[in-house]
Amino acid sequence: MNMTMMRPMVLALGLSSAFGGAVAQEPMKPSGVAEALMANDEKDFFESAASSNMFEIQASQLAMEKSTDPAIKKYAEQMVKDHQMANEKLQKLAESKNVTLPTTLLKRHQAMLDDLKEEKAGKEFDEEYADKMVMSHKEAVSLFDQTAKKGKDPEVKSFAAEMLPKLQMHGGMATELEKKS
Repeated sequence: MNMTMMRPMVLALGLSSAFGGAVAQEPMKPSGVAEALMANDEKDFFESAASSNMFEIQASQLAMEKSTDPAIKKYAEQMVKDHQMANEKLQKLAESKNVTLPTTLLKRHQAMLDDLKEEKAGKEFDEEYADKMVMSHKEAVSLFDQTAKKGKDPEVKSFAAEMLPKLQMHGGMATELEKKS
């Protein structure tokens, strides 16, 4: 097995350990959803990636307040930490490309956040949060996969390829949380 194939597996084991071994999951595979959402240019990538990061952070902060499930809360804390770090890297890359990142969510992300805000704390919220995390990560995994494979700018392609394994792990973890909800 080559190192490229081992990296997602090592990440899975590490993240599974970080979650007490309770969340053993398969990395999320690209679904092709990004092809419908973007025209394969870097502007679309930056806009979608920034909005996705903001959504993940805001939705997860909400989950830390409203969830009653310790596994959801732990996942939400990890999402905030990881997506804040990803957002910092994205911001640096955008600045180097003279791209201004959006400061508000795209309509599709805002609609998902609004749905979560309307949920009462407890089991229903936990189910909705897990579902939104799966949906959001399917989009992000596809976006980053497509950009890593077909992007025109080498630095943007490299960034997308670097971030993809962690997004796949987040998606796999969200899928497991959704199954348990």
